[in-house]
Formats: sequence, structure tokens, C-alpha cells
Amino acid sequence: MTTILVTGSSRGIGAAIASSLGDLPDTRVLGHATRSGPGANLAADLSEPDAPARLWAEALARAGGAVDVLVNNAGIFEASPLDADDWSESWARTMQINLTASAELCRLAVLHWQERGVGGRIVNIASRAAYRGDSPAHWHYAASKGGMVAMTKTIARGY
Repeated sequence: MTTILVTGSSRGIGAAIASSLGDLPDTRVLGHATRSGPGANLAADLSEPDAPARLWAEALARAGGAVDVLVNNAGIFEASPLDADDWSESWARTMQINLTASAELCRLAVLHWQERGVGGRIVNIASRAAYRGDSPAHWHYAASKGGMVAMTKTIARGY
């Protein structure tokens, strides 16, 4: 049985990914969202720094100790104009959800596979904004997705 953890699986691209993967034979999909509900049987608010570790531990518990594939899809796209009073907070929130939480899940996945002595797969969902930027109110989003691309290439080179 192949176990796949898909973050952000309650709607949009994540829901489509989870649904498609769930149709594969001998495959168990563990879906994640901020709150449990349709398309998501694991809840974690990735804006909280300790949420990725809790999510990973819960996924392992539900999967009987082995997760084979990680799909980092969860993310936010919230405008933050340069003159917004909360610009720095918006930047930090976007980085936490879009990049830092994904990085922590990747780290835990790689450590898990190294400990088990097996390989695994990571699929990190980025955006064209990683390569061409985005609107003036979305610097933080473009930077988080650029970071996702660089992180993914680094993991691929290293492991």
C-alpha cells in the first residue's frame, strides 16, 4: 500500500490531486486542510510553527508508520499592498504557510525515508510567480514560490 500525504486537499488543485491519486489501486491518500471536512481527514493550521510536525506525526500514525509520498500543495494568496500597516505580518504569514511549513514537512519526510532505508517522493506545488514575479501586492507570494522551487531543486540534488 502506497500512502500519500496531500496538503491543502480540501479544494482546488489539492482536491483534484487527492481525488486523482485516490483512484490509483493500492493507494491511501491522507488529505490535509486547516479544518477537517470533505477532502481532508487531517487538520492542521500551517500558520502555526509547530503544525507541520504535528501533521506529519498524525499522518504517520494514521498510515501505520510509513508515508511514501508527500505532496506540498497548501498555500495562500493574499494581497498586501506596500503601504499596508500589516505588510511585514502578511509577509511572515505567507512565508510560514507557503514555504516554511512545506520545508519542515520535506525535512521530516527525508528524515523518515532515511531512517526507514527507503526512498520516497516529494511533489512541491509552486507557481509561475516563482519565475516571473507577481503583482505589486504579492511580493511575498512570488518570493515564497521562488523559494519553493529552489528548495525542491536542492532536495532533488541532495537526496
